[in-house]
Amino acid sequence: MKKIIDSLENYILAGGLVIMTFITVVNVISRKFLGMSMSFLEELTTSMFIFISLMGAAKAARSGSHLGLSIITDFLPKKYQKYVALVTWAVAAFFSYFLIRYGMVMVQSEIRMGMKTPALGWPEWWFGMFIPIGGLFIFIRFTQWIIEIFKNSKEVE
Repeated sequence: MKKIIDSLENYILAGGLVIMTFITVVNVISRKFLGMSMSFLEELTTSMFIFISLMGAAKAARSGSHLGLSIITDFLPKKYQKYVALVTWAVAAFFSYFLIRYGMVMVQSEIRMGMKTPALGWPEWWFGMFIPIGGLFIFIRFTQWIIEIFKNSKEVE
């Protein structure tokens, strides 16, 4: 299961970055040589940026590379640092819960109101789904991280 999620995550991140780069280059060339900006490309880039940011946060969580203030944990004995990591997991789980819950509320609202994106005219919920999906990945990856810490008595980095 871990390998599948790792691969999926890597493909999403790499594909998203390639798509964002391509779209941005096309839009810059269009502005420079044609004198017009393609707003639908900006719309796609912005949506991809949100998704890539959430997936990048999930990837960082898996390896314990998320932001943290280690000055507090550095003074604790190594055997207690894993309990601080448990608090970190609890905060991340709480955050993920709200991303998933309110992301789904947002998506349901977008479906109910029939919202469309301004430039493309696509259903807004297609892009809105990035929020709960990203929250789910963040939760899964933080959970894998904390399990590994307790399972292997791994020291928090």
